[in-house]
Amino acid sequence: MELRHLRYFLTVAETLHFGQAAAQLGIAQPPLSRQIHDLESEIGTPLFYRNPRGVALTDAGTVFAQRAMQILAATNEAVTEARDAGAGRGGRLVIGFVHSLAYSLLPQILPGFRQHHPSIAVSLREITVNEKESALLSGHIDIGIFRPPPRHPEIASVEVNDEGFVLALPPHHRLARKRRVPVAALAGENLILFPALRGDVGLSGTIAAFLRQHNVPVKKGEEVGTIHAALGLVLAGVGVTIVPESSTMVNIAGLVFRPFVEPTTRVTSCVCWRAQDKSRLVHAFRQYVRQNCSKPNPQDSRSAADWA
Repeated sequence: MELRHLRYFLTVAETLHFGQAAAQLGIAQPPLSRQIHDLESEIGTPLFYRNPRGVALTDAGTVFAQRAMQILAATNEAVTEARDAGAGRGGRLVIGFVHSLAYSLLPQILPGFRQHHPSIAVSLREITVNEKESALLSGHIDIGIFRPPPRHPEIASVEVNDEGFVLALPPHHRLARKRRVPVAALAGENLILFPALRGDVGLSGTIAAFLRQHNVPVKKGEEVGTIHAALGLVLAGVGVTIVPESSTMVNIAGLVFRPFVEPTTRVTSCVCWRAQDKSRLVHAFRQYVRQNCSKPNPQDSRSAADWA
């Protein structure tokens, strides 16, 4: 049984006349009659009652017509989706993001992309810092929205923005009275820090470098895996923590944020993908970011031709 058999059958079922159906299909009536006869032989039961004035569906024909319409509709939908995906107009794109960018960079990128590409379905996955490279390389996600950029040679990226750091502390803390906090004032404070990741500078390495630059010894306190967890420990009175500026977008009662007197090290956020991924969906996302969201004169980790 082939799809053309279903199309022929449904045309006859609609017109209830072999001659009219043949004219609509652009074929002669005898070949159409043979195709319907072959279909009935394969199914093992008549689909039409024949009479001199035309035809009528049997009970089996009525049931078969319902299923045949569903099959053809699904087939047409699959063809349309495949063509759209091939042209970058449809399909599903899986985007992974680290949680701290869910209220800063993700809202900056996603609404506009959806508006420009409404036929592309987007699935979102929260990715931990530890798994951001493996999630991309394994194909678990197609696009990563991460901070800082991964360093794996098989991952390409483009910088979208960068930001400095601020100090998060309770409002009753002695340093909360200052409009700006000198880095030296952190000496002796219990600092809530982030884990160092192998092969990735991350927040831990960036913050440590900032403190070393100003000769501030680190009195290490608790170590947590996320910015939200660090802010929670500050609320609990465990210590203070250094977080990216975008963390101030989260309005949490019992927390205050203070900038530093000294310029801070910048931490970069990026959009990244598998360097060898030729998917048009990935290409469409990259193009949108490059044209609408990337930093001026972005330094792509791959050649400019990779954007084409």
